[in-house]
Amino acid sequence: MKMIKSYFEYVGGQTLSLYSSISEALYFSSLCIIHLFSPSSYHPAMRSVLLKQIYFTVVQILPFFIFIGFFFGSLTVGYVITLAIQYGLKDQIGSMLIGFVFNEFAPLFTAILIALRSGAAVNTEIAVMQVSGELNTLKQFDIDLIDYLFLPRIISGMISSVALAVVFAIIMLAAGYFFVFLYMGMDLNSYINTLLTSIQIGNLGFLIVKSMAFGFVIMVIPIYSGLTTIKAFNAIPIAVLNGMVRLFIAIFTIEVFSFLFHLI
Repeated sequence: MKMIKSYFEYVGGQTLSLYSSISEALYFSSLCIIHLFSPSSYHPAMRSVLLKQIYFTVVQILPFFIFIGFFFGSLTVGYVITLAIQYGLKDQIGSMLIGFVFNEFAPLFTAILIALRSGAAVNTEIAVMQVSGELNTLKQFDIDLIDYLFLPRIISGMISSVALAVVFAIIMLAAGYFFVFLYMGMDLNSYINTLLTSIQIGNLGFLIVKSMAFGFVIMVIPIYSGLTTIKAFNAIPIAVLNGMVRLFIAIFTIEVFSFLFHLI
């Protein structure tokens, strides 16, 4: 009887802890969104930090991203085109490529790469500042942490997710021409016309909205994880690990909801 009671107490405690953690994370996210749409947040110091963050998350990663994007994008597009030809769907290759690239693969693959590079870095950075007391020092000087530290990283994450997803989509579609030429003998003009007739404003809009959602969670979750780090340096790796686990759960949750949205 005591074991059953202990079990229910444990489950209840974990449930309350999870509910409290989710509530605090949602509250923090709502504060960031409020500051995101507040004109007073965009002061000169914030804009300076924002430019540096955009350079770090977009410009520095661009050569490596193009190489990785071309490699994986070519393989994926080639596989999709091969399947389409195998199942007699040559007439639908344009719509299949646009739907797959814009709605699914480009934003998801971009989000994973940015999460691995920038998400982990931001999580570690904020955790170190929390443990070392640097965040408290900034507060003592009446510096708004959301405006000065968090908002530039969140905006840069959203911008980089959209920009790199568009670049990756272009790389994948460019790589697709090699395969349609190889398997179908299609010339470049016919391939471009096929894509132009298949693409819709909704595809580009969906890519932008989905990438912005990815970019938001890629930065907000690591920041919140860093803020909740206990004041011990050996707790930093644990905070980063927990933050990355939460981040990837959030990324795949967005992916599942976006997939269900297309099914409706």
